[in-house]
Amino acid sequence: MNSPSSRPAPPGWVLKSYPQTFSGRAGPFYFREEGPIPGVGFFSEPHHGNLGGIVHGGMLMTLADMALFDICFRREGAFSAVTVSLNSEFLRPAPIGDFIEASGEIMKAGKAMSFVRGVVTANERPVLNFSGSLMRI
Repeated sequence: MNSPSSRPAPPGWVLKSYPQTFSGRAGPFYFREEGPIPGVGFFSEPHHGNLGGIVHGGMLMTLADMALFDICFRREGAFSAVTVSLNSEFLRPAPIGDFIEASGEIMKAGKAMSFVRGVVTANERPVLNFSGSLMRI
């Protein structure tokens, strides 16, 4: 398996690294830069796994949380915010070695709060659905 630094971004995606942050430690993460649909993704590797040999649920939740922000920023522009809620249902295991991606849509964007829903997929199959809200600070 390629190391993250030697693995090229999928077509239409760009690697963004923030090594000093939690996401820098959890990733690396890729962001869809083309097309109307927001997206955040990562190549699942053994260090993303749990003892069962699949992607850890906490990693999928981290991806969903990052997607909340990306989805809002794509439509509203960047702003300071915190996650108020993040709800999810695990639908099937996410395999190690796959590119895992999250996308979604804003359900409502207000002056103080934004509400988002989305799905995390592996090989175009849903592995987690999520909804959440962000509060501007």
